[in-house]
Amino acid sequence: MLHQNSPSDARIVDEVFNVVAKPGLEEVGWLLGMVAVYGKTPEELEGFTWNEDNSINLKSKKRAIRPLHPQWVFIFQLKEKQPFNAKGRWGSLLKSLEKAKTEQRIGLTIKNLLLAHRVRKVYYTPLRLQKQYPDSALVSA
Repeated sequence: MLHQNSPSDARIVDEVFNVVAKPGLEEVGWLLGMVAVYGKTPEELEGFTWNEDNSINLKSKKRAIRPLHPQWVFIFQLKEKQPFNAKGRWGSLLKSLEKAKTEQRIGLTIKNLLLAHRVRKVYYTPLRLQKQYPDSALVSA
C-alpha cells in the first residue's frame, strides 16, 4: 500500500517539468529531479560525480547510488542540463530552492519526494531482500 502523502510518479514527472519550464527555476527543477531519481537530500547530493551507467557517487557513501527510475535520468535530462559549475555553486542552488519553496513556486516538497522514493524502493525490492535486511532503510520510513 502506498503512503497517502506520497506523490505518484506521474505527479512527480509533471511537477519537475512544470518547475523547469518556469523562467529562473530551471536549476531548481533539475535539483528536484535529482532528489526524485536518487532519493537523497540536496545536501547529500553536494559534490556528487556521475558514473557511465548513470549512477552517482557521493562523498558519504562507499557504493554508487543507482537511479530508482533509470528512465527519469533521460526524461529529465539530468546529465545534459546539470547547472554549469554546480559544485562551486551548490550553496546558491540550495538558496534558490528555499526561495522557490517560500514563494510557493513549486508544488512538491523535498520531504514528499524522499518519501515517494522510499515507498517505491520498498515496493520494487524483492521480498527476499526485504527479509534478508529487516533493519535496513528499505523497510523503515
